[in-house]
Amino acid sequence: MTRSVSTSLLLLLALLGTAVAQQKPEVDKDPARTFFQKGAIVRVHIKLEPAERQKLREKARVYAAASLQLDGDDMGKVAIKLKGAAGSFREIDDRPGFTVHLGKLGGEHRLHGLQRFHLNNGAQDESRLCEWLGHEVFAAAQYPAPRVAHAHVWLDGQDLGVYVLRESFDKQFLLRAFGSSAGNLYDGGFCQDIDQNLEKDSGDGPDDHADLKALRELCADVDGKREDPLAAAIDIVAFVDFAALESMLQHWDGYTRNANNFRLWMPTGGKLSFLPHGMDQLFGDSDASVLDHPPTIVASAVMQQPTFRKRYRERLRALLPMFAPARWQPRLEAMADKLQKELRTISADAVRSHADAVRDLEARLMARYQSLERQVKAPEPKPLPLAIGKSVPLKAWNPAAETDRVELAKKSFQGVTALHVHCLDRGDEPRRGIWRTHVLLGKGRYQLRGIARCEGIVPPAKDGDGNEHGGAVLRVDGSTSERLHGDRNWQALVCDFEVGEFQRSVELACDVQAFLGRAWFRFDSLQLARLPD
Repeated sequence: MTRSVSTSLLLLLALLGTAVAQQKPEVDKDPARTFFQKGAIVRVHIKLEPAERQKLREKARVYAAASLQLDGDDMGKVAIKLKGAAGSFREIDDRPGFTVHLGKLGGEHRLHGLQRFHLNNGAQDESRLCEWLGHEVFAAAQYPAPRVAHAHVWLDGQDLGVYVLRESFDKQFLLRAFGSSAGNLYDGGFCQDIDQNLEKDSGDGPDDHADLKALRELCADVDGKREDPLAAAIDIVAFVDFAALESMLQHWDGYTRNANNFRLWMPTGGKLSFLPHGMDQLFGDSDASVLDHPPTIVASAVMQQPTFRKRYRERLRALLPMFAPARWQPRLEAMADKLQKELRTISADAVRSHADAVRDLEARLMARYQSLERQVKAPEPKPLPLAIGKSVPLKAWNPAAETDRVELAKKSFQGVTALHVHCLDRGDEPRRGIWRTHVLLGKGRYQLRGIARCEGIVPPAKDGDGNEHGGAVLRVDGSTSERLHGDRNWQALVCDFEVGEFQRSVELACDVQAFLGRAWFRFDSLQLARLPD
């Protein structure tokens, strides 16, 4: 009896051992986690055949074949293309940013599990730490954001220096952040809001933009009593945090303030979320308001709802400790030490410049925190009190070159101060420069007024319906004044527009879009008037 039990027990143990041996080890769904946690600097060697380099000269945004080594490991043939917008884009023979796709040409190698990643040149952030810090702030708030590391990049033997290595928005990211890729992940493109047919980056949803159209309709003509419909489509808890974090980071070039640098995840059968992107210019204006109502479509619709606005104010206070300089200074210094060790292999000047940039970032963080401490206690902003038939001067204008080779300056011309926009030379695409200001307005009809002149303005061609585009104009949302082009002396311009909501932050613009030429907008003439209803 005892022998039988022992035999049975041994048999059972043998069977269990066989079953365990046959089990496949569980696949790590996020093999890049440890890589980003360690923050090692990857050494990247890219080699291009002359014909492939020429392809990138001619079509920078189209993948070309390259040979790649990562930390000495041969990745074989991979696909690369250039990346970057107006401020950061550089040509292939300069110091470009890259998108690297390890699997597009059939390769099976991965960078710690990543099939696709970006190498950002840091053209607008000499510290190379803004994107890292932005991600860390979002992660600390438990909000999904692309992870950031660093790389030392060589192109055909030329040392390009230290880059920011960033995780891509792709299927891998969606599975990590949301557990599913069923839906559409849209790329915000360059200063495009949801009223445009945004490019689809990833996801398994339909390609008919029906989800975007439904969102546009939902946000149109919103009054202060639309909380339930908005909450049914938008993850309001997440969006309020997204808006608060963008504003507190002073990510002025993100979605809520500029309809730029964002991704929009619209899951099948679920609530949409916005994702941060392009956080390389943080804390530029320490006193930038976090209380101004945002001008972008979704943010404006959400922030007009009293309950959602109340939650936004509450989250500003709750998130404030996350921006305390004492929380970040040790980590910033540790990251800076790591980067400077790598920069010593390049030059002493590179180390000194980087150290200066890090000190500047730390000072901006401190100034921003002090401003946020004051702002979270401030009362709600009120719409501009403008009586019908009255006008007010507009004095707070900010320049924005939305393409390269555009010069913007406030200068004297013919004895008057003017906002100047100069498209410096003719390129394949029109140049664009804008002077912007934002005003919180209540429901009603308004008129933007100004006096402008131009010299040698060559506008884009008319569209197929004979409609003009570009030139020098006053613009508010989709409304524009008369368009000036060629040579025109000082001329009065007006742009009528309407605010249908009970209040909205409106962007007013002096806008020049042209292949060539320059324009002046007389500073003392720029006024906003209230029209009869």
